[in-house]
Amino acid sequence: MAEIKLALLGYDTDIGKALTEIMEQEGIELADYIPLSYTADEYDAIGYLGKNYQIQRVEEFEPEKANVLMIAGNYSEAGKLVAQARKSGLVIVDAGEVNVKEGRIFVDGLADADTDFVYDADYIVPMSSEATMLSLILKPISERMTISSVSAVMMESVSGIGDSGTAELARESISLFNMRDIAPRIFPSQMAFNVHTAVGDINLDDTTTHENNVIDELRPVLGETADVINLTSVVVPVFYGHTLSMNISFLEDISLDEFKNLVAAAPGVELVDDEELTPVKFGKKEDKLYISRIRALKGQVSSFTLVAVMDNFLRGVVLNCMGIIRKLSLK
Repeated sequence: MAEIKLALLGYDTDIGKALTEIMEQEGIELADYIPLSYTADEYDAIGYLGKNYQIQRVEEFEPEKANVLMIAGNYSEAGKLVAQARKSGLVIVDAGEVNVKEGRIFVDGLADADTDFVYDADYIVPMSSEATMLSLILKPISERMTISSVSAVMMESVSGIGDSGTAELARESISLFNMRDIAPRIFPSQMAFNVHTAVGDINLDDTTTHENNVIDELRPVLGETADVINLTSVVVPVFYGHTLSMNISFLEDISLDEFKNLVAAAPGVELVDDEELTPVKFGKKEDKLYISRIRALKGQVSSFTLVAVMDNFLRGVVLNCMGIIRKLSLK
């Protein structure tokens, strides 16, 4: 598929705009570009690499004119569009969680052996930002050492649920600053100046559906290592940037310096020793995963803890989508 005919639902979302900006920067040529919308006017158009492309309403989309359909946002009606496109033989890139269980999970930054399946896949799901953060740390380490247990607390920013999350946090914050009562619209309760200690429905074992979904995403990448991960996800009132606090234990003997070297050697990871990691500085418009405060756990052997920050939007979503586009352009 050296010539991509891309139909993009969500060209005007944060994901869609960031993705097309990077595609233009890298000069990704498209044989055709079909921006899709449920509300487009008749003469609306957008530019890409010096050309204007008319925005099409979803109900008027002709699948035979494309070979890739990307969903770059959460649309309750997108299931019908995806079914139509699959019937016509299009490759689906589902960044909108339309039918995640149908697809192969892709995370950018891993070895070709873990990502070359794109060349033969017909339904591809960019890995979630939460699973991406864990896999970028744990995958290269697990290839060198045997991980016996992982305990991770993921502090997720509101952009983890998309544009609606950031808009809701802004709305609530403005209302509270103006001493007005708020009625939550997106989150189960007030998000501004608050912390939600569960993401998703709580199961009988007190895990949540969200936490279990993240572990399920990790299994194709981490194998049995995914089964020793104990994950707690919370949502914090931050617009962009996920923060992770993680403890890792190993079966083999390993020193603190050896562990630091393993972490530092992971692709896309950068150690920060001279300043505090915060999502405000390190979690917005950054394409690396930043790690700090690596230290040995007291009272335990071959066990360590660290803090990490990652731009969940750019590194966790957009670059995974971009990695798929790069692969498809070489297909």
